[in-house]
Amino acid sequence: MFNFNDSRYTHMPFAAVRPDGQPEEFCCIQVNRLWKLYHFTGRKWKRVKTGLPADATECGPTAEFEDGIWKISFIAGGWKGDRRFRLYRMYGLDGEPMAQQFADAGFVQKDRVVYADRRGPVYIVEPGVTKILTFHGVEFLYRVSYDPFQPNRLLISGQYADGTIFSWAYQPGMKILRNVIADGVPAYKCAFFGECYYAKREAGFEERRIVRASDVRLVDLNAEQFITETEQPTYSRSENMEFE
Repeated sequence: MFNFNDSRYTHMPFAAVRPDGQPEEFCCIQVNRLWKLYHFTGRKWKRVKTGLPADATECGPTAEFEDGIWKISFIAGGWKGDRRFRLYRMYGLDGEPMAQQFADAGFVQKDRVVYADRRGPVYIVEPGVTKILTFHGVEFLYRVSYDPFQPNRLLISGQYADGTIFSWAYQPGMKILRNVIADGVPAYKCAFFGECYYAKREAGFEERRIVRASDVRLVDLNAEQFITETEQPTYSRSENMEFE
């Protein structure tokens, strides 16, 4: 899995479960210094044509096969004229992107919408209730994803206030927090599908390539030291409104 036959930088792996139980691979590949969404066809990596402006940055893909189609979510933005980033959803690999929420990180999974600004908090919006994760000692969030085999396990990559990178696995409600360590370093923007895959740094901060971890450790952390979890009622809104 996540094999590449060229020298382009790659990150943001996500492996969804196909109807036959095999992985459907998604990631981001750097093209002309911009990140773009790709999926693996079984023979090659193919661009997911989002229809967004050519100078858009696309990242953070997640996907699930439901109702006979792939339902994809991702983060995109940064194009000329509108630098804001949004969480998008697409029905089908050639579907029309639908903006869900202004966000720098997050995903959509069934009827759950998870989103966050770069500095948090993380909002987990579900029918009837919204959980809010407020972080302590965290400067930036780089990705919020999930484990397709344990959808309640969030995979969060970010940076502490001292500049140190972290990779967490967190289970809201249960308040179980673990450091994800791959090959002795935080498993940056990781994905799980039997094994762990992460974006290994090669040069500058984002000059990375996806690799399979040879050694993975989940180290328990005190959740209350880093995360305060609260709840509030979920309020409905028009699905097609723009978020101003």
